Amino acid sequence: KWRFWLVHCLVKSARHYDEARNMILAQLAERERPPEQIMKGRHLPILDFSLAMEDCITSLYKMEMCMSILAKSQPLIAPFVDLLIVEKNKVRDFRNQQEHMHQQIASGQTGSGPIMITLSNNGESMQFRNLKMPLTFVHALIEEIYSTLVKLFPKFDSKSIPLKPGILTLSITGSMTIETCLRPEGERS
Repeated sequence: KWRFWLVHCLVKSARHYDEARNMILAQLAERERPPEQIMKGRHLPILDFSLAMEDCITSLYKMEMCMSILAKSQPLIAPFVDLLIVEKNKVRDFRNQQEHMHQQIASGQTGSGPIMITLSNNGESMQFRNLKMPLTFVHALIEEIYSTLVKLFPKFDSKSIPLKPGILTLSITGSMTIETCLRPEGERS
């Protein structure tokens, strides 16, 4: 069950990362719209970037916690989990900040820095309050976790051609056996 939960979190994290990346690209495309279109209303996909990245960070955090537990019984991933300490702390700090932001605002702790995940460093990093993390760090972490998790599924071909992302489908096959029961003569069914 742990392995499948990790796969679930990995897929979720990667999809939210892609979604966040697409929101950045959509915001860049917004700059190219003609002024007459912009006068009719602005699009602000960058706000959706924040939501998608929050979900990505939460899924990464869950994955790292699960991997720490699973490493105790799976020696294949234990070395990776041991190396993950610095990354785990960065992800944990971002996750904790987003988890407790509402309490800080409600108690008047406005502090400095943005109150939601935003881009910084010319779009190369993200920032949340005083925390900063390069986007390449998040991407590399997802790839490293993927490379580690495939070791838990020896029959999985990690070099296979990637499929287009989309709705996951599950195929189920089954069989049915019909048995007939002979009844004594005169008995109704």
